[in-house]
Amino acid sequence: MLVVKNITVKYKEKVAAKNINFEVKEGEIVGLIGADGAGKSSTLHAIAGVKGFEGEIEYNGYKYHSPKEAEKIKDRLSLMPQGLGLVLYDLLSVREHFDFFRGLRGIRKDPEYEKRLLKMAGLYEFQDRLAGNLSGGMRQKLSLILALLHRPQLLILDEPTTGVDPISRRELWDIVDNERKENGIIALISTAYMQEAALMDKIMLFDEGEIIAKGTNEELIQSIKDYTYEGEIECDECMSFAGKTYSLKDLNLKKTTPTLEGLFFVNALKKNRKMPKIKLEQKHTDTPETVVKAVGLTKKFGNFIADDHIDLELKKGEILGLLGANGAGKTTFMKMLLGLYPIDEGELYLLGEKINSYKDRIKLKSKIGYVSQRFALYDDLTIYENIKYFGKMHGLTSEEIEKKAEFFSNLLDFKDYLNFFPTDVPLGINQRFSVAVALLHDPVVLFLDEPTSGVDTIARASFWKFMRELKEKWQISILITTHYMSEAEYCDRVVVLKRGKKILDDTMSNIHKNYPGMSFEDVFIKLVGNNNED
Repeated sequence: MLVVKNITVKYKEKVAAKNINFEVKEGEIVGLIGADGAGKSSTLHAIAGVKGFEGEIEYNGYKYHSPKEAEKIKDRLSLMPQGLGLVLYDLLSVREHFDFFRGLRGIRKDPEYEKRLLKMAGLYEFQDRLAGNLSGGMRQKLSLILALLHRPQLLILDEPTTGVDPISRRELWDIVDNERKENGIIALISTAYMQEAALMDKIMLFDEGEIIAKGTNEELIQSIKDYTYEGEIECDECMSFAGKTYSLKDLNLKKTTPTLEGLFFVNALKKNRKMPKIKLEQKHTDTPETVVKAVGLTKKFGNFIADDHIDLELKKGEILGLLGANGAGKTTFMKMLLGLYPIDEGELYLLGEKINSYKDRIKLKSKIGYVSQRFALYDDLTIYENIKYFGKMHGLTSEEIEKKAEFFSNLLDFKDYLNFFPTDVPLGINQRFSVAVALLHDPVVLFLDEPTSGVDTIARASFWKFMRELKEKWQISILITTHYMSEAEYCDRVVVLKRGKKILDDTMSNIHKNYPGMSFEDVFIKLVGNNNED
């Protein structure tokens, strides 16, 4: 049994987690749910004995109050840190990782057990493949079975599914559930994916370093049923998103079944927090109807074909979701569109002009905005200095930069953070200001690579409201990649890639007609199927 009593974790003067209390029994899977910076990782690192803390932790009768005291139980626990394959070495094969970690742990080889782990992870046929050549999902599954190599009884997984496609997420969960059933392990798992809550025995919701609610999935959902209404409305004392409105006061609307995400909206309302109201003035843009047109776009790396003759069109004022499992070719395709990778075969047209050379791209550079994964900001510059730097890069005058900084910081509600460094503000603020930077030079098309990964629920809601405003008021075309399948519902059209080939290109309304009664995540899994051979 694991008992956590009044745990507080600090980084210098900053409190990352405060007064954390909970108990876990053998054979239970307990989830820590919340956005980046909510306190999940700090709590897990304290339990794993790799971060100092105040308070007391008791595991199977042994009490510890520091990383030093936790040394006595480390042979019985395993920590898988956050990050895609963070513990892996790109130049070691799958088999060599087993040899290395076996030696690191000082354990004997158990061929039957190792074979079972490899088969569970779908990696038995890929033992000679280098870790650097594995897809993101395969890297995470390898990291997980390496964490299980010494048969731990306390398994601590820090966001093992962030940045991982839905199929690999389910496969990771199957491995953990199998270990729980067969060996009675305790599993503590943090995640930003609300849909994974149903797979957990108990859930703790983290926000601003505190546990704001805990219980089973059903208990937590029932706790906010009186505050959840059908449809979306604008009002000062409510929040609306994804076809639902949340309010602590009675509304003249029909009540509806809430989701776990609703707990974060209700908690925010109880703390008198509000979503920024993002409204844009109508703007006319002289943009062709087809903004991006790819014909037979192909990219090869040696004998490996990453993208195989893909056709794609992005229309004026359209939000297009580019989806696929890890290793499907999404990021490679986007990098070809951006000119970060040369095109091996096919034709590319941007804003009606055929792209034949680097000079062609330079002419159109001012028309394109790009937000990369994790936002690619300069950590040693303040938010305001980042804005000035990127504004100068795009040739804006100092006066124009001042006006843009004032406009976007007010519009997206990050004015109070202008003199902060990116590392000192919540991920949702970095997301908003990264989109503002991408819009400084008035582009007509935005490329967004997983912009909502790890961002809290309310920040994601604000983000998508802003995307709709950009589409409807400024007619900006948006190409976005995401692993949140629920976000496909906010796209006008989705394109799904599988092993470098396009397997779906349709509007969301048509997809729902063709697959009645199915969520888009279920449709995605049905179409993509097993992805182990990526």
